[in-house]
Amino acid sequence: DIFSKVPEDRTAVDNILRINHGNQMRLGLMADAKANIMITVSSIVFSVTIANLDNALMRWPLLTFACGCFFTLLFAIFAIIPKTGYPKVKGSDEIDRNSPWFNPLFFGHFSHIPIEEYKRDYAETLMTDDKIYDALAGDIYGQGKVLALSKYKFLKWSYNVSSYCSILVTRSIRKFCV
Repeated sequence: DIFSKVPEDRTAVDNILRINHGNQMRLGLMADAKANIMITVSSIVFSVTIANLDNALMRWPLLTFACGCFFTLLFAIFAIIPKTGYPKVKGSDEIDRNSPWFNPLFFGHFSHIPIEEYKRDYAETLMTDDKIYDALAGDIYGQGKVLALSKYKFLKWSYNVSSYCSILVTRSIRKFCV
């Protein structure tokens, strides 16, 4: 195990893992808060836009804006959907505890096993510092993957659609109204 080389009882190691884990948690909370703002704003704007589609002069810009709001809303929702997948034994739905991706600290993994098995896995993790470091590093890595490849990716798409749609609608209003 790679963490067996890390000296035990080092406060600096514990602190850096705690800080890194806390930073990942805060980034996740920030992404969720931003996605919730996008969901709220897009929902309101979408509702107002749809309610005004009877305006013949503004119908196409409003339809464009409604489509943009819909996709903004959709991507923001994707950003906050939790990831609960787990490593599986090939050909079954059984959790693969031997997988390098298995982490008894991640709810998406331990929620698929009975409580007694969870307690055994957790106790095994707590046996030595190197196993604890390995589990914490795996948890930090897993959180980072979810942030980078899911939450912030979809949040960025939500912001981009909203921005591009606003620009497109502003240009089309000029065209239709001038």
